[in-house]
Amino acid sequence: MRTLPALAGSLSILLPAIAFAQTANMRAASEAEIRQHLPGTSELKESSNGYEYREGSKNGYKINNGEVCVRFPDKSTDCVNVKTDGKNFQMIDRKGGRTRF
Repeated sequence: MRTLPALAGSLSILLPAIAFAQTANMRAASEAEIRQHLPGTSELKESSNGYEYREGSKNGYKINNGEVCVRFPDKSTDCVNVKTDGKNFQMIDRKGGRTRF
């Protein structure tokens, strides 16, 4: 009966350490890697404001080494960092949250 709470406690300590070990080998993804991994980037056309747009879309994208920024119609922007180990990609938001890219 006490085994289950002990196991849950151990996992709560081990899982973040395992996740950190997996992300410790991550580096900033190059612009070419991001474009290759992100579908539809070949359809983007550069605008005079430095952002790239899909035909008919009001959201603009700026893709750099290690970063993707989105410019919304109200001219606000949001950026995420993109990390990779060469095979797996992660997005890191400004609060430090990580998600699969």
